[in-house]
Amino acid sequence: MIKTWTLKTRTVRFGRTVLMGILNVTPDSFSDGGRFAKASSRFDVDLDALADAARKLVRDGAGILDVGGESTRPGSAPVDEAEELRRVAPAVAALKRAVDVPISVDTYRAAVADAALEAGAEIVNDVAAGRYISSQKRFAAEDEEGFPEEIAEVARRRGAAVVLMHMRGTPQTMQDGTPEYPNGVTNEVCAFLARRRDRFLDAGVPLERIAFDPGLGFGKTFEQNWDLLRNVDKLRELGGITLVGDSRKRFLAETARRFNSAREGEPDADVDPDARQTRDFATAATTVALARKGVQVVRVHNVAISAFALELARRSGELWAEK
Repeated sequence: MIKTWTLKTRTVRFGRTVLMGILNVTPDSFSDGGRFAKASSRFDVDLDALADAARKLVRDGAGILDVGGESTRPGSAPVDEAEELRRVAPAVAALKRAVDVPISVDTYRAAVADAALEAGAEIVNDVAAGRYISSQKRFAAEDEEGFPEEIAEVARRRGAAVVLMHMRGTPQTMQDGTPEYPNGVTNEVCAFLARRRDRFLDAGVPLERIAFDPGLGFGKTFEQNWDLLRNVDKLRELGGITLVGDSRKRFLAETARRFNSAREGEPDADVDPDARQTRDFATAATTVALARKGVQVVRVHNVAISAFALELARRSGELWAEK
């Protein structure tokens, strides 16, 4: 049975895994911050360069583009709402003019989501799963109930799709201490996403518009990330689309370090944990693993490498594909 995801103006049919290409219009994202900066003292987005990059990602195989105006890497400093709006709204409008694939906005603020949807975005990709309350300028606790569902209301009113992701705490606190999940990380992530799903359903966002992301790297240890990746098929029980961001994550670099330390002699320079190439190759491998498990959307920086890896896997008969 082919899964579908209902967006604001179209429906995506998943006969195969779709790659979501990342475009960060930020000066400080962990992997590609400042990539589209103009030469000025204030961070300004070069919209022509952004449009060129978007067209390349689509040529490389991206079926969705995801644009973000605030870094959510561990320990990152938040930007104010006005600055995020200044970065994101023109970027979405430029992408809408440049390409004909769905555009997603990576934000947890309702006003930014609303402006991006007005500018042409189809999806709100929310790392906080609706827990940020703009009117109170705070993140609700993971088990908190009864707070204003601001992102859900924007999605309902705009008829947009949403991605609900699990994140422990906030971007500033998610890696504080050792993340603990007494009932197992996969079980607790699924339980959290089920609670958030139910609140969005109560707010009037239908299940066919919702995707679920386990949040690799967002408040998880090395082993917890791998546990989630191995058991990602359990997210199917939530009933919506499964989306995973595996791209260039720190646990992939740590895997390279452990791989090197387990071997005798000098480590191979081709498996340099600090090299972007190593992270991209590792991302391609995990993307294939996720696709084999039936994940509908995988969010990546280097679309070409992951698309090539998926093509190799398809030709070998190792991937699901429905017609």
